Amino acid sequence: MLQIGIKPTEVIAAGGIPSFRLGTIGCYDDPVNGYQEFIYAKASGAITGLGFLCVLSAGFLATQANVTQTTPGTAGYGTPLGAAQAAIADGGFGWFQIFGKGSLRTLALAAKGTRLNTTATPGALDDDATAGSEAVNGIV
Repeated sequence: MLQIGIKPTEVIAAGGIPSFRLGTIGCYDDPVNGYQEFIYAKASGAITGLGFLCVLSAGFLATQANVTQTTPGTAGYGTPLGAAQAAIADGGFGWFQIFGKGSLRTLALAAKGTRLNTTATPGALDDDATAGSEAVNGIV
């Protein structure tokens, strides 16, 4: 069957031809989570899987957020972030959620309803405010 539009979990392997122009915004009205928006980007380093938070840099390159990727001077206010929708190999292409209800990877002891911050675990957030971590604002 021919599909029209985007499939948020679609991944193109490294070396493949991207299905969309990098930076394309796609919308999806999920029957469970409601309206969501995604951005199409290229993985700069392997992306572990669904819900892992990534920093989206110039050229629409996605790198899993961690205390190194978000240190002052490398990322700050206004830095776009997106949650991966699938595991993506280094150099592969896929969709990253930038708006709407969805899945986000947190460490085991992160409390619901608290401000989250980056951690030493790439792509995972926590509420521990460890030295060197950066608060991630705008995640509800």
